[in-house]
Amino acid sequence: MREYPQYAIAAVAAVLVQNDKVLLIRRKYPPAVGKWSLPGGVIEPGEGLAEAAKRELKEETGLEAEPLGVLWVLNNVVLDASGRVKYHYLIVDILFDSHSVRGIPRASGDASDVSWFSLGDVKQRDDVSRTVKKLVLRIESRGLSYIPLDSCDNISRELNQWSYSNLYP
Repeated sequence: MREYPQYAIAAVAAVLVQNDKVLLIRRKYPPAVGKWSLPGGVIEPGEGLAEAAKRELKEETGLEAEPLGVLWVLNNVVLDASGRVKYHYLIVDILFDSHSVRGIPRASGDASDVSWFSLGDVKQRDDVSRTVKKLVLRIESRGLSYIPLDSCDNISRELNQWSYSNLYP
């Protein structure tokens, strides 16, 4: 249940910047339906950040690329008219290597269109999501510095009782 969630929903967004242009998709579904936004979506159970971002990039744009790291994290809360939390996403923006892009952009999945936008134009457009505008301001002030992905995921397997007893006799 994405509307009026009980908890924040973990999501990723794929950030692909090439020649001072950012790749955006037009959203087919709420929130921000019809707005230009980053390709992205909910992290599936057991997925690593890179895996989720690569999947979303391919599903929504048809492109494949190699992720570099975490560019930014956004706690995105949308309130309804009465002040209740209608949407709450914790979005991890994953920066991709622009030299590793493979494929031809085509909209699919949750995207009705896909296009490149100059970073300067993004801030001026009314049809670009607020979250993308915030990201562009961050890029302009701090550049494309990122946290490498190898330090971001902690996926482990629980040890069973037998394993614990062998480790701690």
